[in-house]
Amino acid sequence: MKNKKNFIGGMFAGALGAIILALVIVLVPNIFAKEASTTHKLQYIQGLLEKNYVGDIEDKQLEEGIYKGFVAAIGDPYTNYFTKEEFDQFKEKTSGTYAGIGIMMQVDQTDKLITAVQVFENSPAEKAGLLPKDKLIKAEGIELGAENFEEAPKIIKGEPGTSVNITIFRPSENRMIDLEITRENINYPTVEHRMVEDDIGYIQIKQFDEVTYDQFMDALEKVNQNNPKGIVLDVRDNLGGLMNIVAEISDELLPEGTIVYTKDKDNKIQMLKSKEEHIDIPITLLINENSASASEILAGALKDHNRAKLVGMTTYGKGVVQVILPIPDGSGIKVTTSKYYTPNDVCIDGVGIEPDYEVQLPVELLLKPKLEDEEDLQLQKAIEVLKSEIE
Repeated sequence: MKNKKNFIGGMFAGALGAIILALVIVLVPNIFAKEASTTHKLQYIQGLLEKNYVGDIEDKQLEEGIYKGFVAAIGDPYTNYFTKEEFDQFKEKTSGTYAGIGIMMQVDQTDKLITAVQVFENSPAEKAGLLPKDKLIKAEGIELGAENFEEAPKIIKGEPGTSVNITIFRPSENRMIDLEITRENINYPTVEHRMVEDDIGYIQIKQFDEVTYDQFMDALEKVNQNNPKGIVLDVRDNLGGLMNIVAEISDELLPEGTIVYTKDKDNKIQMLKSKEEHIDIPITLLINENSASASEILAGALKDHNRAKLVGMTTYGKGVVQVILPIPDGSGIKVTTSKYYTPNDVCIDGVGIEPDYEVQLPVELLLKPKLEDEEDLQLQKAIEVLKSEIE
């Protein structure tokens, strides 16, 4: 029994030793007074890292991490700190022109995977075979997902003429695909137009960037050359953009009145109004669960003014406004400064805007990268509603 007891004790000691080897807790004196400064604590932590961390430490990364964590601690997903590189990329994105592969990405809230929401026509991504609704699994060997969504564009974008290796999962085919895509300068087409029937025009707004108002007016002029009796506007999968741009477009479509108003932390109200002169043609608006932010401003204004019937699914529900504040060293922060309200005093944050006619696309159609007009049930319903108003 004695030998057995010693054997068990030896096993226990060996296990305990393994634990100690895996995680060594070093006790140090408490050198901080309760009122110790944040700077003092950070310096102390940096000293601990430099003395004990087995890898290399980049002081600049530590510094940027402090800023990111400081801003993120607010707890608002839309309030972010941008490094100089990230800030330059953000400004480039909202300008509508940048170098990359030509896709719009979003985290799918169901599987938390980065999804290609849009693949630009004639872009490097389209030429390489990437399709809308493809899931981006890896880029340059780095796994992608919700946790590093902000980093994904930095990995994928790059100098024109260089290539990036991407692994995608295609739900419609249930398989993984490896793609090598050569980057190019991308002039992002934010607006597309065509005639869907002899007397019905169609204008899709993909994003509200600096170039979008001019592109919208150009599309409207070309559609009007066909003397349409009505127009279907489409902001499905439009994640938003610049408030001043959506206000300018709304002003073209609405009679005199309120487009949207914002209310800040001090309850200060800022109104954006439309002039009386406007395009007087029947409209239906297509929306879905990925119509967000600026798209919801347009949807709310058209609905509250009874200017258009909404067709599709309830929108995303982002009813807050951010401003971009530059920092002298070239970095910047994006800060949620106010909530916005539709003309009928509705704040849709976390709720969304319900369509007048709810139309859910079947799962098999949702998986298809591109729908033909005749199988797009939401579009067909929008045309039907428009025709009933024309008649």
